[in-house]
Amino acid sequence: MTRSAVRGLSWSLLGALGQALLQLVSIVVLSRLLSAEEFGTAVAATVVMGLAVMLGQLGIGPALVQARSLSGADVATAFCVATALGVVLAAGLFFSAPLVNPLVGLPADSPFLRLLSVVLVLGGLGSVSLGLLQRNLRFRALVLVELSSYGIGYLGTTVVLASAGAGAAALVWGQVAQALMTAVGAYALVRHQVRLPPWAAVVRSARRVLGFGSAYSLSQLGNWIGLNGDNLVVTSTLGPAALGVYSRAYQLLVQPANLIGTVADKVLFPSLSRIQDDRDRLARAYVLAGSLVALLTLPVSVLLLVLAPEVVAILLGPGWTAVVLPLQVFAVVLLPRTAYKISGSLTRATGAVLGGAWRQWLYAAEVTLGCAVGSAWGITGVAVGASVAIVAHFVTMLVFSARISRGLVGRVLRSYARSLPVAAATAAVSWPVAAALRGAAPDLVVVLGTAGSGVLAAAAALFASRRLFRDELTVLAAARSRPAPPGG
Repeated sequence: MTRSAVRGLSWSLLGALGQALLQLVSIVVLSRLLSAEEFGTAVAATVVMGLAVMLGQLGIGPALVQARSLSGADVATAFCVATALGVVLAAGLFFSAPLVNPLVGLPADSPFLRLLSVVLVLGGLGSVSLGLLQRNLRFRALVLVELSSYGIGYLGTTVVLASAGAGAAALVWGQVAQALMTAVGAYALVRHQVRLPPWAAVVRSARRVLGFGSAYSLSQLGNWIGLNGDNLVVTSTLGPAALGVYSRAYQLLVQPANLIGTVADKVLFPSLSRIQDDRDRLARAYVLAGSLVALLTLPVSVLLLVLAPEVVAILLGPGWTAVVLPLQVFAVVLLPRTAYKISGSLTRATGAVLGGAWRQWLYAAEVTLGCAVGSAWGITGVAVGASVAIVAHFVTMLVFSARISRGLVGRVLRSYARSLPVAAATAAVSWPVAAALRGAAPDLVVVLGTAGSGVLAAAAALFASRRLFRDELTVLAAARSRPAPPGG
C-alpha cells in the first residue's frame, strides 16, 4: 500500500507540476491578451457552470472510488445515471440562461452559459472513467489525460482564440475543448461497461452508488459555495473588473495549494478507502500526510509572501499591481488552505460524507459572511474575510477528523510544529536577500536569488532537524524498497 500510494503520489505530483507550469503559461499569456473585465466575465459564467457540473455528476465518480467492492453492473449503472443527469442539467442551464445571467452580473442575452452547458454533458460522460482510473491507482494514465486536455484543449484553444480577438469567449471555448478531450481520453484508457444490466441489478447498483454520491454532492455543494461565495460577493458588490483582479490573486494562491493538497488528495482518497476499517493505520497515514504537507507549504508560504510584488509583475505584468496585497494575505493561509484537503480525503474515505457535508455548509456561510463584511474595504478586505473563513474551516475539519483516534489533534499540531524551524530559516534568509536585491536587480533576478537562498536555508534547517522526521523518511524508504517475493 505504501509503495502504491507513494508511486501514485509521484505521478500525481509530476502531473500537478506539469499542469502548474501550463497554468503559469496561461496566466502570463492570457493576462496580456485579455482585460480584467474579460476575465471577470468568464469567471462569472464559470461559477454557474461549476455548480451545474457538480450537481450533474452527483458524486458518482467518488462513490466508485470509495466502494469496498465494485461490479460491472455498478459501473454501467453509474455511467448511465451520470450521463442522463448531465443531459438534463445541460438542458436546464441552456433554457434558464436568460434568467441566470443577470444574477452573476452578465447581460441577459450573454451566450456563455448556453455554450458552457455542453460541458455538463461531457462531464457526465467522463466522470465514471476518471473515477475508475483513480480507484485503480492508475495515476500515470490520469496524469496523461489531465495534462493533454488542459495543455492542448484549454490552453491551446484559449490562446489561439484570445490572439484572434475573441475576448472572454476564448476562455469559455477553452473549457469546452478541455472537457471534450477529458471525456474521450479517459474512456479510451478504461473502456468500461456502458450497457445497462437487468432492471433489478440497476436498482441495487443505483442504491449503492447514489447513497454515497448524493451525500457527497451535498458536501460538494457547500464546498462550491465556500469556494465561489467570495467571487459572488465581489462581482455583486465591486463589479466584474474587481472580480478579475481578485480571481488572479486567488489563482496564484491555488497554484501551490493544488500542487500539494490536491495531489495528496488524489492519492490519499483511494488509498485510505482501502484501509477504511483500520483506524490505527488511518490515523498514522493522516498524521504523516499532514506533516509532509506542512513541511512543503510553510516555506512556500514564506516565499510567496516575500516575493508577491515580483511574482505579480513577472506573471501578470505592470497593470496588475492591485493583486499584490490580496496575494500576500492569501499567502499567510496557504497551510490551512492546503491541509483541509487531507481532512476531506479522510472524511470521504471513511464514508462520513454527511458529517463532512454540514461542515462544508458552515464553511460556505463563513466565506460569504466574511467576504461580505470585508468588501467594505475593497478587494483586500474580501481576501482577509476569505482567509479567516479558511482558517476556521481548517480547524473544524481537523476536529472532525479526530473522531478516528483519541489525541489526533495534538499529534497533528505537533507534526506541524516540527516544520516551524524550516519556515523560520526560510524567512530569516529570504527576507533580507529580497530587500537587498530590490531596486538593484531585475524582478526575475530578485525572484531567483531570493527563492534559491530560501530553499537552501530550508534544506539546511531540514537536515539539521532530520531526526524529527524519522517516520516520514521511513515511509519514503519503504516506498523505494522492492516487494517481497511470494511466500517471502
